[in-house]
Amino acid sequence: MIRVWVFLWLLTGCASTPEPVPEPRPDAPSTLSRASVMDGNLAGLNLSLTPFSHLGRSVSPVRAELLAAEQRYLPYLLKTTLTESGFWGAVRVTPSIDVTAELNCQGQLLSASAAELQVQLICRDALGKLWLDDRFDTRIAPDAYLQAGVDGRDPYRPVMVRIANRLADGLASFTDEDRRRLRDAALLRYAQTLSPEGFDGYLAVDAEGLMQVQGLPASSDPMVARVQRIRDSEYQFIDAMDEQYRLIYQQMIVPYRVWRQYQYEFEDYNTSLGDRSVGAQRRAAASYEVMLSTYKRYQDYKRNEDELSQMARSLAQTLSPTLGRIEGQVVELTGNLEQQYELWRSYLVRLYEAETSPLAPE
Repeated sequence: MIRVWVFLWLLTGCASTPEPVPEPRPDAPSTLSRASVMDGNLAGLNLSLTPFSHLGRSVSPVRAELLAAEQRYLPYLLKTTLTESGFWGAVRVTPSIDVTAELNCQGQLLSASAAELQVQLICRDALGKLWLDDRFDTRIAPDAYLQAGVDGRDPYRPVMVRIANRLADGLASFTDEDRRRLRDAALLRYAQTLSPEGFDGYLAVDAEGLMQVQGLPASSDPMVARVQRIRDSEYQFIDAMDEQYRLIYQQMIVPYRVWRQYQYEFEDYNTSLGDRSVGAQRRAAASYEVMLSTYKRYQDYKRNEDELSQMARSLAQTLSPTLGRIEGQVVELTGNLEQQYELWRSYLVRLYEAETSPLAPE
C-alpha cells in the first residue's frame, strides 16, 4: 500500500514543476468551402499528397515511434477534407510525387501535440507553378476532443479546412482551358518519365522555370495510345496504394484521438498544479479521490499510448502486398509502400520500352 501511495504522490506532486505551457488560443471556427453546381460542371484536376516529412525538433522515444504513423495519418485527413470540398477530381495519398497528377502537395510536420499542430505545405502543379508554400498553425480548443467524440471530427480538422480553402481559392480563377492545359502537361510529363527521347520537345522551360506546352503529339500516334494505356494501369495501382493509407487512417482514428485527449488533459492538469502554491499542491496530493482519479486516467492514457506504439512499430510489417495489373497480368509487390511504388514504376518503364522496341511484335 505504501508503494501505491508513493506512486500516486509522484503522479500528482512530482508534476508540480512542469515547463510552462502557453494558454491555448484556438483559431476562429472555419467553414469548408464547397464546390457549387457550376464548379462541378468543370473537369476536376487530380491532386496527390505524399506522407508528411518531419522537420521539427527532437522528439521523445514514444513520439518517434508514432511519427511514422502520424506522417501517414495527417495527409489522409487532409485528403478527406479536400474530397469533401468537391473541387477536385481524384485526391490520393501516394508514397512519393505522383507523376500522373495535375497538382502535387508535400507536407512538412513541424510540430504535432495534443494542444497544437504546425504544418508547412508546398503545392506545385504539372507546369511547375507554385500554388502554395505556407505554414499553418493552430491551437486546439479545450472542448475539441470531447466534441470529436460526439461528431467524429478530428481536432486537427480546422487546419485541414484552412488548407483546403486556400487551394480552392487558387483554383477559382481557372477556366476550363486552364484545366485542359494542366491535364495536357501532366500527360506529357508522365510520357517523358516513360520515354524522355520519344517525347522530347513537347515541353519547354521558360525564363521563370515554368513549363510551357510547345505542342501535342497527334491523337492517332501509337505512342500516345501506349502512354495512356500504361497510365490507366498506374491509376489502378496508386488507387491500391491510397487504399493502404486509408486502412492506416481508419485504424488510427479512435486511439489517436483518445491518446491526444488524455495528453491534453494531463498537460492542462500539470499547468494548473504549477500555478498553485506549495501548500495547495500538498493538499491536492493528499486528496485520495484526486490521486485515484489521476491514476485511473494515467492508466487509460498509457493503454492508448501502448496501442499506438504497437501500431507504429508494426506498420511496415502489416502493410499487405499490393497487387498491380499490367496488360492482363497480375503482379504482386512486397516491401513498404515506397519500395513497392519504385518497383512498380520500373515495371512500367520496362513495359513501355519493350512495346516500342523494334523487335516487339506488331
